[in-house]
Order: sequence, then structure tokens, then C-alpha cells
Amino acid sequence: MTQVMDGVRRTSAMAMPVLPGRRQVVAPQLGDQPRRYVVGMDGIRRPVPATPREVLANMQAPAPLAAVVAATVAEAATLPEAAPWQLPSLRLPSIEWRRPAAAFVLVAVATTASWLALHTVATPKSTTANAADTAASAPKPAKAAPGVPETKAGLQSIIDNFVNANTPSNWGIVVKDLKTGQTASYQADRQIASASLYKLFVAERIYQRIDVGQLTSGSPAGGGTGETVDQCLTVMINISDNDCGRALGDILGWGGQNQALRQEGYSETDMSTPQQTSAGDVARLFNRLYDRTLVSPSAEDEFLGLLKDQQVNNRLPQGLPSGAVIAHKTGDLDGVVHDAGIVYGPKTDYLVVVTSGNWTAVGTVPPMFADLSSQLWNYFEH
Repeated sequence: MTQVMDGVRRTSAMAMPVLPGRRQVVAPQLGDQPRRYVVGMDGIRRPVPATPREVLANMQAPAPLAAVVAATVAEAATLPEAAPWQLPSLRLPSIEWRRPAAAFVLVAVATTASWLALHTVATPKSTTANAADTAASAPKPAKAAPGVPETKAGLQSIIDNFVNANTPSNWGIVVKDLKTGQTASYQADRQIASASLYKLFVAERIYQRIDVGQLTSGSPAGGGTGETVDQCLTVMINISDNDCGRALGDILGWGGQNQALRQEGYSETDMSTPQQTSAGDVARLFNRLYDRTLVSPSAEDEFLGLLKDQQVNNRLPQGLPSGAVIAHKTGDLDGVVHDAGIVYGPKTDYLVVVTSGNWTAVGTVPPMFADLSSQLWNYFEH
């Protein structure tokens, strides 16, 4: 309290202490209001409050909050470094809230700042949510059905391209992966002169008779061969000897075998003269031999051994790498050229049966077999 010359004690403004080394930052104040003084009967001057009109006419709007903060930060940046407790504190404008205009301005500023803050924060969140929704609704890559192995494509294409390039009407082909069962074929049921492929069915029937005791391997083969049954089986297969083939066929009875062969599923094979067969029937015989369901195990071992010892190797073996094992049988007769067997590879075993004819230039055919054999080896083993 301070006593002025008129003797009236009035409140005086207390000076705000200033921190050492700091300049005092004073926030903007409302404009000074005009005051009128009246001398009373007691001789003392007293202030007369301004009218509402005068207040509104002379009042200055407070500085925006953002401007106050920016001014304070800029001012603080120019001050020398000091301890945290010595930093100037933000002083907001001194506002008389009884004044409606000032209150309205501050409320408007606060409302606008709040809306901007909410909009700024909400927009990225909304964008993130939309991105998440988009990702969730995007189609996912299809997965293979469980338990279904993936199948290599292109085997049938190899067969189709081969026959289309080499007189399509002349071929009957079956190829099968003996590990996976994957199969491709072309005219598998086409019946054609069997040539020496008939000897495969003769060997099967002879081994069956030996298995049941109706024939012994040491029995004479007859037919003027001077060989035993076992000896004729050997040369009939590995050098395709025709005399032994006819002798063993005579033991069985040529056309008499047809009913039994039909019961075994060889629907296109006919042992009557001239002998007929198909790529599908020959493939069925080799498949059973590989599965060990053709004859007895000992007979199958012998049969496979004879086929692996094949001496006529100018067709399918020519397309295989050196050292590859193939158990096969060839056939040649009046423009008919065949080769069929099982190839044993590092990755898989596969059977390939190729029947062909009728050809006018037989000498040009074996290289076609070698070409197809090479393609199949590369497909299965590389």
C-alpha cells in the first residue's frame, strides 16, 4: 500500500524480480482505460469508472496465444545459457475476464487451435486405418492344396512336339515316371505289327509255366534249336533270336495264349500270325515287371537281367549318357521299328515305349528314337 499526496492509501504495483543476467519478458497487456476524477465534498479526488461505451471504444484485443509463445521462445533463445530454474516462465496476457469481447476472442482462438490439433492427429490415423483395411481386403496368393504334389509340366508337350515333327500317324508312345506315376502318351491303343516285341509276352508266359511247375528251365526248347528253355529265353531276349522265339511260342501255342492275355489286360495284343500289339500293352507289361507283380521274384530278376543285357542298342540307348542303365527290347519287321524298356536314372526311373511304322525308309528312323530318348532324359534328370 502507498500513501499519495491526497492522503488516500492505494494499492501499488509490485515490481517483479528479474533473474540475474536475464531480461524481463513482459507479455502484451490490454490497453489502458481512460479514467476521470472527481473532487468530493471532503476535498479528495476519486476516480469515476468509465462507461461501457468507453470501455469498448478503447479496449485493445489480446495478442494471439501462438504469437505470445513465439515471442517468448525467440526472446529466450537470445539469452545467455543458465540453469533450468533460471529460465523465464511464459506469462500469458493479463486479461480481465469480465470483459465479454476479450473472452469471446480467447474462446474463439482456443476452439480453433483445438480443432486444428484434432484434425492433424486424426488424419494420419485415418490414413493408416484405410491402408490397413486395403491390405486386409487385398487378395492373398493361392496356396497349393495340402497333400497334392506339384507335377512337372511339359512331358506331354515333349511327346506332342516330337510326333508332330516326325509323321504323326506313324507313332504310338507311352512314357511314365515310375516313381511319381506321371504319364504322357500318344496313340497308346494303336494296334500295330508287334515285330519282335511279341517275345516279351512269350517270355512272360514261359516264366509263368516255370513258376507253377508246368515247365522246367532245363527242358529242351525244341524247334530244331538244340537249346534248353533257359538258353532260348536268353538269346530270344538279348539278341532277339527268331528261332528260339518260334520254338518257345510253339510250346505255348500261338493263338491259344490270347484268352489269358486278355484276362491280364493286354487288350490289343494278339499272338496269332501276324502278331499284333500296342504301346499301351507293352507299357503295362514293363510297369508290372518294375512293380514286381508280373511273375515270381526269381523269374523277374532273370527277366530284367536279360533285358539289361540287350545287345541291340541303336535306338533309345543312343539318346542316353554313357553308363545309363536301360532294360529294353527292340522290334523290326517290314518297315516297322520299335523299342521299349525301363530307364534307371539318378533321380527317377521311367518307362518309355515307342512303336512306329509303316516306314518306307527304315534307316532314317533310329535317330528319331535317339532324339526323343535324349529329350526325356533331360526332362527327368535335369
